[in-house]
Amino acid sequence: MEFYLVLAASTAGIAGLAALLYARTGSLSFPLGIAFLYFWSLHGGWSIVADGLGADSQQQHHYLYRKVFPVELNGEYLCTLLLYALFVLVIELTLLAVVRTDGPQADHSAPALWVSHTALLVIAALAAGASFLIVKDQLATAVLLGKSGYSVTRGGLGEMVPLFTLHQVLNRVALFSLAIGIAVWFTGRQGRWLTGNATWLIGGGYSVLLGGMFLYVTALGNKNELFSALILGGFFYLANTRRVKWGLVGAGAGMMFMGIGLVDFLRAFPLMDLWEGGAWWDAVQWVPEIHASNEAFGAHLSLYGALYFHSPLTYGSSLTSLLFSVVPRILWPERPGDIYSHYASSVGIVEGVGEQGFSIHHATGWYLNFGLPGLLLGAVLWGWIWGRCFNAYLCAEAARARGGRWRYAFAVMAPWGFVAYIPPLIRAGLEGYKGLVIEGLLVPMLVVTIASFRSGLLARLFAPLSTAAAPAPTE
Repeated sequence: MEFYLVLAASTAGIAGLAALLYARTGSLSFPLGIAFLYFWSLHGGWSIVADGLGADSQQQHHYLYRKVFPVELNGEYLCTLLLYALFVLVIELTLLAVVRTDGPQADHSAPALWVSHTALLVIAALAAGASFLIVKDQLATAVLLGKSGYSVTRGGLGEMVPLFTLHQVLNRVALFSLAIGIAVWFTGRQGRWLTGNATWLIGGGYSVLLGGMFLYVTALGNKNELFSALILGGFFYLANTRRVKWGLVGAGAGMMFMGIGLVDFLRAFPLMDLWEGGAWWDAVQWVPEIHASNEAFGAHLSLYGALYFHSPLTYGSSLTSLLFSVVPRILWPERPGDIYSHYASSVGIVEGVGEQGFSIHHATGWYLNFGLPGLLLGAVLWGWIWGRCFNAYLCAEAARARGGRWRYAFAVMAPWGFVAYIPPLIRAGLEGYKGLVIEGLLVPMLVVTIASFRSGLLARLFAPLSTAAAPAPTE
C-alpha cells in the first residue's frame, strides 16, 4: 500500500505545481514538459506496483525483467519512487523560483523578423540528402537481407554506421526546419516573432518534403526526432500566432499521435514490407494501443538497478566524458565512456554492437556521479536552464535591441527547443546536455538565423537587427 501512497502523493504534488506554473506563466509548455518528465519517471510505476501486488496491468514491461533484472516491491524500489518524485518536484520548484511572470515584452510596433521559406525548404532538403548519403549503404543492405532499417543503422550488422551522430543531427536539422517553416507558414504575415510569405506554392513544398521525411524516418525508425520536431513546431506556432486556431492545433496533435504510433510499430518491419499496404494497415490498427508501449519503463528501471546492485559512485566521470565528447568518436574510438557504460557494467547489462540497449534516467546519471546531492543538483540545474530559456523568450525584444539576429533567433526558439528535447535528455545522464545544446538549442537558432538572410550571410551575421528590418521581400 505504501507504494500506491507514494505514487498518489507525488502525482498530486507534481500536477499541482505544474498547474501553478501554467497559471503564473500562461505557457502550455510547462505542463506538457512536466508531463514528459512524469511519463519517463513515475508513470511506469503504477503498472509495476500493480503487477507486483498480483494484478495484471497488461503493460509490456515483463520482457525487460528477463533481459536485465526483475523489479521487486522492496525498499530499493520504494526509494526509487521517492527519488524520482523528488527529482521532478525540485525541477518544478526551481522553475517557480527562476521564471519571470511579466509576460513576453513584445514591441508590436516593430516588425517581426522576416524568414525565407525557400531557404527553410532548401536547408531541410540538403540536410535530409546529407543524412541519406551517410546511411544509404546500410539501407541498401537492409533491403537485400530483409531487415529493418532501424536494426541495421543501429548496429544490427555488427557495427554502428560511421558518422551516425552526424546523421542524427542532420535528421533534426531537416525536421526542425520543416517544423519552424510550417509554423510560420500558418501564421503568415501576422506572426509575432517570425513572418514570411504564406503562398500555396510554399505550402505545397512543405507538404511534399514533410511527406518524404515522414517516410524516411519511418524507414529509419526515428520516432524521437519526429516527436521533437512536432513539439517544437507546435509550441512555436502557439507563441508566434496572434490568434490561435485550436482546430489546427487539435488536428496537428492528432497527426502527431498517429505519426509517432506508425513509426513505433513499423520500425521493426523489414524495409521491403513497408511497400506493402498490409504493414501500414496493421500499424494503423495498432496506434490506439500505443499507450502499451514500453517507453515508460526502460529509464524508469535504471535507478532501481543502481540502488539494488549498490553501483559505486564515479565522482564526476560524466563531466570528463562530457568534456571529451567534443572529439568525434570516429577520431577517438576509445574516448572515455558515458555514465551508462558504468551503470551497465555495475548491474550486469551486456554492452556492444548488436546487443539490446537500454536507457538510463537523467536522475540516475547524477546519482551515480555524486549520490543524493548530485541528484538534487541535477534537478536544480535542469530547472534553472529551462527557466532561463523561457526568460530569454520573454526578453526577445531586448535581444533585438542589442543587435545580432542570432540572439533574437535564440530567444524566440529556446524554450520550445528545450521542451522538445526533454524526452532524449531525461533518458541520458549529464552527457545529454551536449545534445541539448547542439540539437535542442543551436540547431533551431541557426536554422532561423540562416533563413532570415537572403545574401551576405557571413558578413551580416552579427549585424544589428534594426539595420536588416527592411520591407518584406518576396519569395
